[in-house]
Amino acid sequence: MAVDPSFVMYRLLAEQLGLPFVGVPLDAEFRLDLPAMLRAITEHQPAIVFLDWPNNPSGSLFPEADLVAIIQAAPGLVVVDEAYHAFSQTTFAGRLGQYPNLLLLRTLSKEGLAGLRLGMLAGPSAWIQELDKLRLPYNINILTQRSAAFYLQHSTVLNEQADILRAERDKMFKAIAAMNLPVWPSAANFLLFHTPGKAAQVYSGLKNAGILIKAFTGHPRLGDYLRVSVGKPAENSRFLSVLESLL
Repeated sequence: MAVDPSFVMYRLLAEQLGLPFVGVPLDAEFRLDLPAMLRAITEHQPAIVFLDWPNNPSGSLFPEADLVAIIQAAPGLVVVDEAYHAFSQTTFAGRLGQYPNLLLLRTLSKEGLAGLRLGMLAGPSAWIQELDKLRLPYNINILTQRSAAFYLQHSTVLNEQADILRAERDKMFKAIAAMNLPVWPSAANFLLFHTPGKAAQVYSGLKNAGILIKAFTGHPRLGDYLRVSVGKPAENSRFLSVLESLL
């Protein structure tokens, strides 16, 4: 179970494994509908609930109290995915150990080291021991291990980079809103904005200008939405300039 829309791989992996998947719709403002989530948990009794925090593609940071309510109601595991932690500056890590069914995911992919493909999982030792039985041997190569060690020694540099991206995200949010496009507050490194009836046109125009962003072509709810990742200041300025010219 996960909210919908959320990180698409939760659904895809469940389907590939032959497992039923339940997506609980977010409300009209892409906020967590806690009553609906709790009803779905009661009805479907999910073995695993994934919570992308902040959520992808909306960038929403759901209230901590709502996450606690879900953890307490869930009959199985609850996995809080903090892939965008570097940009939210908020973590659920302090709750680890308080709940026997809580696991936490992190990745270096959003901290400037996407090519390493290195993720981390934390949780109660009993669960980690069981999950370790499923881990493939040699799953982390020596170059990745050395690179991770290098990152730990130079994390300040990447933290400063995240600071810049957060500041640029706020500038872009204000600029997109000034174009009279609905744009959603984000705690991640991207912004979701609404282009009613123009998504394909705007996407193609940006692409022709050498700017590639995320489109949701064919999605039942997000078909008129686009998502832009926050880049370097010059890249962001160019994106905003081209976007305005296409409206």
